[in-house]
Amino acid sequence: MALTPATPTSKPAQNLVPASTLWNDLINCFKSIQLAIVLLSLLAIGTIIGVVMPQEGMASVSDIQHQFGLNYKFLNTLGFFNVYSSFWFITLQILFFFNLLIGSFKWLKPATLAAIQKYTLSPELILHKPDVFSLPRPLDGSQSQVSTQLSKLLKTFHYQTVQDESGNLYASKGNLTRLGPCMAHLGILLCLIAGLYSCFTGFKAVKMAIPGQSFSMSETDTFKTNVPMNIWMGKVPNWKIKVNDFRMEFYKDHPETVKQYYSDLQVVDRSGKVLKTQTISVNHPMAMDDVTVYQASFAPTGKFQLKVNGKPMTVAVNNQFNQRAISLTPLSDGTTLIMFPFFAQQDPGVTHNYAVFFQRKPGEAFGGNGQMPENIKIPEGQTGHLKGLTITYEKPVMSTGLQIKRAPEVPLMYLSYLIICIGAVMCYFSQRQIWIARREVEPGKTEVIIHPKT
Repeated sequence: MALTPATPTSKPAQNLVPASTLWNDLINCFKSIQLAIVLLSLLAIGTIIGVVMPQEGMASVSDIQHQFGLNYKFLNTLGFFNVYSSFWFITLQILFFFNLLIGSFKWLKPATLAAIQKYTLSPELILHKPDVFSLPRPLDGSQSQVSTQLSKLLKTFHYQTVQDESGNLYASKGNLTRLGPCMAHLGILLCLIAGLYSCFTGFKAVKMAIPGQSFSMSETDTFKTNVPMNIWMGKVPNWKIKVNDFRMEFYKDHPETVKQYYSDLQVVDRSGKVLKTQTISVNHPMAMDDVTVYQASFAPTGKFQLKVNGKPMTVAVNNQFNQRAISLTPLSDGTTLIMFPFFAQQDPGVTHNYAVFFQRKPGEAFGGNGQMPENIKIPEGQTGHLKGLTITYEKPVMSTGLQIKRAPEVPLMYLSYLIICIGAVMCYFSQRQIWIARREVEPGKTEVIIHPKT
C-alpha cells in the first residue's frame, strides 16, 4: 500500500521582510544626507563641550572636582571632562565615517564616469536634449571638412575632442574637477581615521617641574591616556625631560604683567645622552617622537636663591608672620635671616619682585618693642647691605608648568586638510562639455547642431 505524505499542520509565516530588503534599507539610512546633518550637528555640539569644559590631562582632577562640586560625578560619567575620547564622541565619529563612506559610493561612480567617459551623439539624439541650438547658417564644405575645422577650433580653447565615424564631435575640458567632491570626502574620511587613531594611541600629561629636575612620563603629576588603559594601544616614551632653566619676560610698560615665559629643556635617554635641546615658550612647543611639550603655566615653589656675603644659598618659606609666608634661615654667626617675599603676580600694587630682609639675634623678639626693626628692601637681581651682611636676592625659584601630549594623528590631519582644500578648490571649476552633430542640408552645405553642458 502506498503511503501518502502527511499534510503540514502549520502554514509558512506570512509578510516576512526579506533580509536583502532590510539590508538595503539599512544602507539607504546610512547614506542619507539627513543622517549626515544630524551626526555633524552632534559632533559640533560635542566639540563645543570639549572647548568649554576643562579636560582631564590639561587640568588636574582635583581642580575639576573643586570647580564642579557635586555635579562632577554626573558630568564625568557623561564623559564631559574627556570629550574627544568619550564613548559617545567616538561612536559619533564611527557612525559619521560609515555614513560618509557609504554615501560616497552613491555618487562616486556617476562622478567618475562623467570625468572619464567620452561619447558622441547623433543629430537625432542631440535634438532631444535641452539647450540645443544650431549655427545661424549652414557651413560651406563637406561634413568631414566641417568636423575637422570645428575640432581644430575647439583645441585652440584647450578642449579635448573625440570624433566618431559619422563626424559627430565630443569636446570637454576640466573633467577632473568632477572628482572634487570625491577628494573632499576622502580628506574628511582620513581626518576621522586620524582622530580615532589618536583616541587609542595618544595620551596627555601635566608636570610642574623646577630647574634641574628630570622626569619621565610615568613621573608626571598627571598622566592620562585618551581611552581606558585596558583598551589603549599606544606607548610611553622611554626618554626623560630635563628642565635646565625657567625664566619670565615682562612688559616694559606694565612690569607687573608677564609677556612670555620660557623653559630650557633637554630630552635625554636612559644612558643620559642628550637627544634634543630646545627652549620652549607659549605657542612655541617642542616636538619629539609624536610627543609635544607645551609651555602651559608657572608657579612659585616657595624657594629663593640668595647670596649672603658672597656665599650662595637657597632659602625656603617655612613660617608665617601675620598670616604671611616668610623664611627664617639660621646663619653661621648665630643670627637668623628673616625674608618677606613679594611677587608682582600675587601682591596688590607690586610691580617688581622684591624681598624685605631682617636680621634677628638669638633671643631677640621680632618687633617686640613696637617699632619696625632695621630692614632692607632688595629687588630681584640686586644687592643690599644689612648689619654687616651683603645680601644678593638673585631670584625666586619658579616651577614651570609643562603640558605634554602624544598626538600621532597630526601628520594625517595635515594631509587630510590638504586633500580637503584641493577638493574644495576643484569644486570651484566646472567641467565643460560640448556635443556637436552635423547634417548635410544640401550638397556643399552642412548644418551644425550644438548641445553645451557645464
